[in-house]
Amino acid sequence: MSSVKGTNITAMDATPSTKVKSAQVHGRMRVAFDTYEASSLVAGSDITVARLPKGATVYDVVIIHDALGASSTLKVGDASDDDRYITATASTAANGKIIMSEDGVIGGFGYENTAQTDVIITTAGATISGTIKSAVYYTVD
Repeated sequence: MSSVKGTNITAMDATPSTKVKSAQVHGRMRVAFDTYEASSLVAGSDITVARLPKGATVYDVVIIHDALGASSTLKVGDASDDDRYITATASTAANGKIIMSEDGVIGGFGYENTAQTDVIITTAGATISGTIKSAVYYTVD
């Protein structure tokens, strides 16, 4: 059996200890919540649901939606990477849930934005209609 330490614990245990980012250890979690009511929104459309400040570190994105239409998908990212947080995921079921911590991309978990950044949901597969609610959980300390 081995005993190992993560990067931040290693830094804190060093002599002298190394300061770690407060966004990664003991940071205050914030949330950006939004709702969009789609009405015959064509595939390939994007919906801006959050504006994160410079330095925001994203830890989760949660999307709850109506049955948006047969063959429809949603993905979540930003202008630089349209699926940074969640790759295209079916949005056909009523009361559907798409959650970054379950369905997401490893590179998006703990991603620190270097500038003010909009979080964008991109639709695909079919025209959609219905309610989409989103919450982006991040730290910025």
